[in-house]
Formats: sequence, C-alpha cells, structure tokens
Amino acid sequence: MSAAGELVREFVDAFNAEDVERLIATLTDDIEIQTSRGLVEGHAEARRWATRNPSGYLHQRLVLDDVQERGVHAVATIRRQWFWRHTGHVADSQELYYVATLRDGLICRWQPFEDRGEALHAAAMD
Repeated sequence: MSAAGELVREFVDAFNAEDVERLIATLTDDIEIQTSRGLVEGHAEARRWATRNPSGYLHQRLVLDDVQERGVHAVATIRRQWFWRHTGHVADSQELYYVATLRDGLICRWQPFEDRGEALHAAAMD
C-alpha cells in the first residue's frame, strides 16, 4: 500500500482504537473534517469529535476496504458499521466513500460521500 493508503489506514485504525492522540497525529493543524453535524476544524475540535461518549448499546467502527489515490487525494471505500456492544454482532452497515486530501504527509481534509462517483469527482479521479 502507498504512503497515502497507509496514512488513511492509520486514521481508520486510530479511530477504531479510540486512540485520539494517534488519530490527531495523522492530521494537519488546520484539519477540516466534514461530519453529519457540520464542519470540524483544527485539532481541538477534531479531539472533541473523535472522543466517544459511552452511551447506549451500539458502537461504531470503520472497515477500510480499498484506497485509490491521485495527486493530493485519496478515496477510501469504507464500511461504517454499528454493532451491539454486548454481542459484537453488526446491527447496521453502510458503505461510504471518504476523500482524504493530503498535505505534507498528513490529512488536511476528510469528507464523506454516499456516492462513489461523487467522491471520485471531488478527488478529480473521474
């Protein structure tokens, strides 16, 4: 896997491990993360976003299936899974496409797309 692919894998692995400092180490100081609740900017907001609140019986994990790259962009095919804490069984799974924009060996923007074509277009890969 390429350096960009390894960086995306490290982001996903750190997210799943709930290792906020390891996740932050993959990001530029001026990171922009597009979330369902709006834009997260900078390390302080990224820390708050990545810190999970232990509540309920469902937990989220990301499963990285593929990474394509061109220039400063990588498009990651990821299954976002919600699973039951007490059994580990998957309750719901959704395939998403994340565009990671890279700068100086770090991720400076992370944006999800439900449509693969839209993600490839955003990354100038269409």
